[in-house]
Amino acid sequence: MQSGYGLHPLVSIRPSTLADTAILVAGRDVESRRFLGNGPPDASPAFCILVSGEVVGWVDRPWLLTCEVNVGYNVLQAHRPRGYASCAVRLLFDHLAANTEHTVATLLINPHNEGSLRVARGLGCHRQPDFDGNACLKVELTR
Repeated sequence: MQSGYGLHPLVSIRPSTLADTAILVAGRDVESRRFLGNGPPDASPAFCILVSGEVVGWVDRPWLLTCEVNVGYNVLQAHRPRGYASCAVRLLFDHLAANTEHTVATLLINPHNEGSLRVARGLGCHRQPDFDGNACLKVELTR
């Protein structure tokens, strides 16, 4: 799924494979651990973020409520902040809207993670009451 958004026409997402695990685990750093925790040793998100074919991070879409999806993402330190997360999450929103029954995307973000809060606001997400100590932002998925 290729990006048509923003300044990054080379950003795409694709389903993650077993071969991506080592790259994603090795890419964990202090900042990603601070906001996302240590993560599982067998990282297997739904999709990888690619820039010119190189894995630079991930986006995920585990379920939250009926017709609602909790979207997570991370960009490896060497590739921050270039707008890749925004492009990839927009691609995931488009995929979810076109190919699933989900109608709302929910992002739970550590309230100190200003970068992710900016990404969410830039994608049109609106702040909801905090959930489990995290900022909760939602956006309707447009079809």
